[in-house]
Amino acid sequence: MISVPALALALLAAVQVVESASAGCGKAPPSSGTKSMTVNGKQRQYILQLPNNYDANKAHRVVIGYHWRDGSMNDVANGGFYDLRSRAGDSTIFVAPNGLNAGWANVGGEDITFTDQIVDMLKNDLCVDETQFFATGWSYGGAMSHSVACSRPDVFKAVAVIAGAQLSGCAGGTTPVAYLGIHGAADNVLPIDLGRQLRDKWLQTNGCNYQGAQDPAPGQQAHIKTTYSCSRAPVTWIGHGGGHVPDPTGNNGVKFAPQETWDFFDAAVGAAGAQSPMT
Repeated sequence: MISVPALALALLAAVQVVESASAGCGKAPPSSGTKSMTVNGKQRQYILQLPNNYDANKAHRVVIGYHWRDGSMNDVANGGFYDLRSRAGDSTIFVAPNGLNAGWANVGGEDITFTDQIVDMLKNDLCVDETQFFATGWSYGGAMSHSVACSRPDVFKAVAVIAGAQLSGCAGGTTPVAYLGIHGAADNVLPIDLGRQLRDKWLQTNGCNYQGAQDPAPGQQAHIKTTYSCSRAPVTWIGHGGGHVPDPTGNNGVKFAPQETWDFFDAAVGAAGAQSPMT
């Protein structure tokens, strides 16, 4: 027989799940594919990828993957959204927005506004868990992921920034967001010190105890993971010996970034990536 305290906790968890489920739950979904919307008078595009077995009565995780400079939404989608889709099963809705001029300059906050409109569409048209929005990207895409963490901490639970820098602005940036930074010691495009600057900003914002992170030497096929002790939101830093690449090779020749990103997102919500049932 279930105890009264256990029943109370189960009911509370059920209420919290229902409260985090979006207005789009129960609706017939839009199809996967390339979509368009008008943002500040400009036509913008993005790719929407639903799970193969999308369930309109289960609240899904959302991952937005931003492309690199001179890349596109097609590159992100064709690459499996930084190889995260292969780890998601039917738990996650993926979105790949297209930048202006193949980048994320975010002039006047227009790319943040674009992101806002995508988020609104997802909440209104699809069944999403509003507590499980995540962003990731490499290079310019990493910069944009950092920017949405600064500007929309009430939306994004965690971000994973691969070889990023301060390129897309940081409006706000005073509210904690779980932050994973991955950067190469041999990066000759955006040197690792630029990634460390982003990391250190989030160490301060997230109330972390600073500790020096040891990074591999440039050219070394290895990676070192540093997990900080934080009072407000977690920060993890992974330095590797490679260059400016989205899929660095670390210890034992392993391409570690996708699994580390997925595990970090799971840890940020204290879950194993499963969908949240509505009932």
